[in-house]
Amino acid sequence: MDTLGEVLRKRRKERGFSLVKLGKLSGLHHAHIARLEKGTRFPTGRTLQKLAKPLGFSELGLLKLAGFISPEGVNEVLDNVKQTLMDALDSFSAKIDIL
Repeated sequence: MDTLGEVLRKRRKERGFSLVKLGKLSGLHHAHIARLEKGTRFPTGRTLQKLAKPLGFSELGLLKLAGFISPEGVNEVLDNVKQTLMDALDSFSAKIDIL
């Protein structure tokens, strides 16, 4: 099983990005990304959020991969988002009915 750093490096290379290019796309310094890939530094959740889009990961997927969120935690987050959307739709529908 690959380490998080190995996964990041592999995905960066698959996308054809140099460390400098990924740094520009993510807003992170290329030396910091190199340390993450080597495993000498562990990323914060915010760092992973910055890397997710340029590397083609969902933010939740990369946070899960790094162990910040358990599979159950991802499901809980998605359930909360779903409930929030359903509540908003119900409220919107009620307002339309009034009109």
